[in-house]
Amino acid sequence: MLNGVLKLNTQYHFKLQVSEFVGGHHSNRSKHYQGRAVDVTWVNGRHVGKGAADRALMTACHELRAATLVLGPGVPDHAAHVHCQW
Repeated sequence: MLNGVLKLNTQYHFKLQVSEFVGGHHSNRSKHYQGRAVDVTWVNGRHVGKGAADRALMTACHELRAATLVLGPGVPDHAAHVHCQW
């Protein structure tokens, strides 16, 4: 997961603000608690869902073939962040 976040910065040139690695309020089976998921609230200085490059970030997460689940605006409970899971 950390390698994926690093690649989002170094290969895709995203500047990210991560709101959750482990912790927060997630379902009992959340991959956050296994250290396999990250929530991003800011992309390149803009809040997700308010003009941020959230779709581009989601595409990049999908392109990192190890990402198994990517959620963001348009999915319930993900209007203000991108969830990328490995």
